[in-house]
Amino acid sequence: MESCNTWQCVNSFAPWIAAFGNITISGLAYWLSVRDKVIRVDSRLSIAQLAGNDPTTLNRWAYQISFINIGARPVTITYFEWHHKSHPFGRLQRKMTFPHMDQRFSLLCTKFPAKLTDGEQGQVFHPIDFFKSMDKSADFLFAENAFIAFYRISTFNIFLTTSVGKTKKVKITRGLRNEIWKQYKGISTIPV
Repeated sequence: MESCNTWQCVNSFAPWIAAFGNITISGLAYWLSVRDKVIRVDSRLSIAQLAGNDPTTLNRWAYQISFINIGARPVTITYFEWHHKSHPFGRLQRKMTFPHMDQRFSLLCTKFPAKLTDGEQGQVFHPIDFFKSMDKSADFLFAENAFIAFYRISTFNIFLTTSVGKTKKVKITRGLRNEIWKQYKGISTIPV
């Protein structure tokens, strides 16, 4: 086996380094060209405490779906929908709610369709007794059977729908799902 001097050894890696650099630069150029075309929305479901008739007192509790555009591309959110299965092997059900029609929160809710540019946000509010006070609440999350209710609460999702047909999933924490389960059981510390 021949020994190579220093520059011959270094030059033997030059084609590999050039190929790696070419792939890296091409990937970077592609990412820069498409990153402004990607819809990026951060959204989450949370529990919020709001002021009621007296603006100095926080005395109303509500579910808040907040969403913010974190991308360069403007996005129009047309509506949101709840997804859940009626039971573990049932078919997926999609439900739409209209919180802006509730007089208690109508002025606080963002109107749909909501056009958001970079950094703009919106939110919708549902009253804290939303799941219990619905007509036919057994068809939604609070089923009469506790096992089915637990399954629905543990697996339901919310999706924001955009004007270009893309859907974005709303983040729901395990702690919030536990709080909804406590409301179902009637042991919640949040006043309804």
